[in-house]
Amino acid sequence: MKKKPAAKKRVRRPAETKSEATRRILMERALAMFQDRGVEATTMRDIARASNLSLGAAYYYFPSKEALIFAYYEQNQQAMEELGLRASGTLRERLGALMHGKLESIRPQRAMLGAIVARLVDPGDPVGAFSAQTRAVRERAIQIFAETLAAGGLTPPAISVAAHTLWLLQMATLLVFVNDTSAKSARTHGLVDDGLDLLVPLLPLLATPPGRAICERVTTALGRAGIALAPQSS
Repeated sequence: MKKKPAAKKRVRRPAETKSEATRRILMERALAMFQDRGVEATTMRDIARASNLSLGAAYYYFPSKEALIFAYYEQNQQAMEELGLRASGTLRERLGALMHGKLESIRPQRAMLGAIVARLVDPGDPVGAFSAQTRAVRERAIQIFAETLAAGGLTPPAISVAAHTLWLLQMATLLVFVNDTSAKSARTHGLVDDGLDLLVPLLPLLATPPGRAICERVTTALGRAGIALAPQSS
């Protein structure tokens, strides 16, 4: 009878508490299994066993698979915020660094995200990109774009419209990315460049009186539809 592979030994990193190490290892094992098997086919018991933990201990740190996915979102968002602080150059270059960097940051989990792509675009699904549960991470992602745009002399309504537009472009490229079979995901990276080359030259127009009026009308119209664009400081 074939023996099951033994669970990997848990190893603490320097200056890492036992609790931090356990949480990190659960995340690492879960993401590896989600990537290999898919989220639906992986159980919390599988994750606990792979982490050399009891099921109860695993639930103590993460009450569900969705909680692990939320933790992944948070981890990825922190990486993007750090990237935003490091990005330099022209506005086009900084936006390019953010959007290309986002794609590369999710590359290790591309199969996992591809397996739940239908959930990502479902606003009623807790792990969806438009859900109430992911609102805080979504707003932080939009804020990175807003901060990058802030030096461009745009009004707060214009920054808000532009930042939300860039975030939607990013979401569209992520959906393409998870199914991109081209070498080094060249098609998706090309889509990012084409989108930015189209949008960035238009941004100064938003600082003109007609552009400001359009932004205000867009914000008002979306607000009536129940889609509130959070105002961004200039």
